[in-house]
Amino acid sequence: MLKRQKRILALFFTSFFIMIGMAAGRSFADEMVTWGPQEANIEGSIKYTVIGQYNAHFNNFKGRVVLDANSRLIKSVYLRIEAGSIKSNHPWCDKLARSRRLLYTAKYPKIIFRSDKIMHDEKGYKVKGILEMHGIKRRMFFPFESKISIDQITHRKILDIRGSWNINRKDFNIIWNKYLDRGGVVVSDVFTVNWGIKTYLK
Repeated sequence: MLKRQKRILALFFTSFFIMIGMAAGRSFADEMVTWGPQEANIEGSIKYTVIGQYNAHFNNFKGRVVLDANSRLIKSVYLRIEAGSIKSNHPWCDKLARSRRLLYTAKYPKIIFRSDKIMHDEKGYKVKGILEMHGIKRRMFFPFESKISIDQITHRKILDIRGSWNINRKDFNIIWNKYLDRGGVVVSDVFTVNWGIKTYLK
């Protein structure tokens, strides 16, 4: 009887420590965070001689980031913009931006970015991936910053990401321009995209 009880106790403790070891080695699933215009903003600007600077934003887009379950670092980024949703305080400029002279949104309605490598150091993040725009795909390299803070009211975690990208439109075969009588061009080659995401985590 005593031997049997010892065997049962030995089996119990063996099973218990195996379960403890499994729990310690278990990793939680990565967290996918999705966002759209309610949680983020995407703004673009380009020098346009007629008005000085054309500043616009996109009203329709969605994206996602994946956070590593253990480190909480960003593992991947995806963004899809409806190019025709561009809007500014100058409707006639928006019409020109959507036309076949520039974005040609009737033929190329989406701007898509997919990351394939993300690096992180003390200065922030650097992401490499494919940007698809105007029917052309190009490998791009962008820096951005990210931090996680705590909402003082709800005590929930907040993911805050900010970035600024400079893109040469001619790399995507967006080449229309007009030359001024005294030299120079109407539309600059390089446009800047400023974007930010601020959303709650689980």
